[in-house]
Amino acid sequence: MKRLSIRVLGLVLLLAGAVRAQESTTKGPSIPVEEYGARREKLQKAFEGTLVLIEADPLGKGMDAIDANTPVFDFVYLAGYHREGDFLALDPEAGAVLFADGKADKLKGVSGVAEVRPRNEFFTFVKKSLARPKAPKAMTRLRKKAKEVVDALGKEEDAEVESAGSKIQKEISKLRMIKSAPEIEMIRKASDATNKAHLEAMKACKPGLNEKLLQKIIEDKFKTEGCDGLGFPSIVGSGKNGVVLHYCENTDVMPAGTLVVCDIGASYLGYVTDITRTLPTSGKFSDELKKAYQCVLDAQKAAEAILKPGATFRDLQAAAAKVFEERELEDWCYCHSKSGGPRHGLSHFVGLAVHDSGVYQAPFEPGVVITIEPGYYNKEKGYGIRIEDMYVVTKDGFERLSSGAPREVDEVEAAMAGKKKNY
Repeated sequence: MKRLSIRVLGLVLLLAGAVRAQESTTKGPSIPVEEYGARREKLQKAFEGTLVLIEADPLGKGMDAIDANTPVFDFVYLAGYHREGDFLALDPEAGAVLFADGKADKLKGVSGVAEVRPRNEFFTFVKKSLARPKAPKAMTRLRKKAKEVVDALGKEEDAEVESAGSKIQKEISKLRMIKSAPEIEMIRKASDATNKAHLEAMKACKPGLNEKLLQKIIEDKFKTEGCDGLGFPSIVGSGKNGVVLHYCENTDVMPAGTLVVCDIGASYLGYVTDITRTLPTSGKFSDELKKAYQCVLDAQKAAEAILKPGATFRDLQAAAAKVFEERELEDWCYCHSKSGGPRHGLSHFVGLAVHDSGVYQAPFEPGVVITIEPGYYNKEKGYGIRIEDMYVVTKDGFERLSSGAPREVDEVEAAMAGKKKNY
């Protein structure tokens, strides 16, 4: 999945796992309640002595909202659930207080917050906090209506109130960038399901099959593997459709002798994955398609070879670009936009969002989860190639969470022929 703004109408992103509170009966990996408390404590420490006020923004739907929702998931990250219009206050004296319309006991159990008050008490709480003899400075990340009320309360109590959405978001991004062990296990769960869905797609793919049916096979596998939704609308683009980076119509019949790009990702309790495989529709790569495919794969391997703590996105980009340059396949590769060709980044963070929060200039640290996704898109001949894998950075290098989905030419062809191999 790419960091690129597009317009796709009529699509609904399945966000059920991210917007609901985690139930204590959940089977499989989940975030311990204590972890939410530790996240809030780290954020409060970053603004020591400050009253931090955060409101849950509305979640958008569809492809246009994918990147816009990334910072909205900050509330989920801190509170363990999402309900538009609820408030979270991090107070130097009172600690974390939720203001929500809902059963207090349930919300305490989900978030670990000691105190839950009705939403309509939020402004009274803020007024009392700002009226203390040593009133804390307030930093807010609020929507317009709530912001205006809090600003007015600050003036009334002669207290300093700063609209600091970008500052607060920056600190949360630093926290979200490094995944905890439970987060990694949840992403692993989504990745394992997606790996298996790719194998199902390889077995089913053939000329004359409609892209929509292949999409259904993929998404049905997500469900049988215990995942509750999609990280983003599935992309199943055959032939010329594979050149469209965010092709989501998935309505064409797949031609023979070409390729199909399957860019897919399951969601598990709000944590997502993003894995892409490109398949020969007839089960075998032609010599021309094999040459371009191998270039993309080798570019990916060149980038992953230097993936370790201390490396940067820029380092990965340079390593991958060099392979395209050496093979003289720069004209349609991912890192160029010549002749109106597609352009997308080589990598991005993944977590609560498919393009997750993080500091893109920062060196990698253990616990960072990213993709590496070079591509080659030949508009003239009408085919696209993209190979995208999921990686968690470890203290010694990385673990490839998508290793269960074949990517070598012979492995892909064997899987499509129904031959069993260990991947």
